[in-house]
Amino acid sequence: MELEKTSVQEWIKRRVHAVHERYSAFDCLVENGISDVPDETTPTQIKCPFHGADNKPSGRYYPRSGGRPSYVRCFKCKKNWDGLNLYAEFRKLRFMDALTDLERRYHVKVPRRPDVPDFKELSDRGSGYVSEKWADVPLVLKLLETKLARLRDRCAMSDYVKFCRLLDHVAYDYDKLEKSTPEMVSALLKLRGRMDEASLVTDDMFAFEADDHP
Repeated sequence: MELEKTSVQEWIKRRVHAVHERYSAFDCLVENGISDVPDETTPTQIKCPFHGADNKPSGRYYPRSGGRPSYVRCFKCKKNWDGLNLYAEFRKLRFMDALTDLERRYHVKVPRRPDVPDFKELSDRGSGYVSEKWADVPLVLKLLETKLARLRDRCAMSDYVKFCRLLDHVAYDYDKLEKSTPEMVSALLKLRGRMDEASLVTDDMFAFEADDHP
């Protein structure tokens, strides 16, 4: 399983690198009407595009350096955004949707996805069949709560809140009915997929460490 996850991570990493070659943080700032940065190669103090007015600019643009793409750092938000993440933030898109958008926009050839088997419920025992593993809703809830705790500081807060709410809804329904239903199992399966996706795209290879000073 760890090898499969690594293969998908590498696949996404290659796609991200290809987009960074075509689209930079500077490009995104310019197309969104932010003209504080004079050119693509000059580090510049700027206003944060997202959190509102400051007494003084709390953001800084950093040009490409070595293998690292250009990016914007906000010392108030304590966040960094490269071109891809800026694009996603401006358009309120999920990371993978933003990646796909920019691939289409710049006609980036997407490498073949590694063959990773998906977990699927068996379908040859009738439409109401639920495997023993996923029918044990209390156990699955505990497993996903543990997984969510590990994701708390690695995924967007909006996603984290959605994950929590869905777990709460399923737990409430289970307590009320005192039994599992196919709908509960389906919801938990979808939730696990969303968590896995969040884990992949916010892996350390994509995360920026907070800078100690501007």
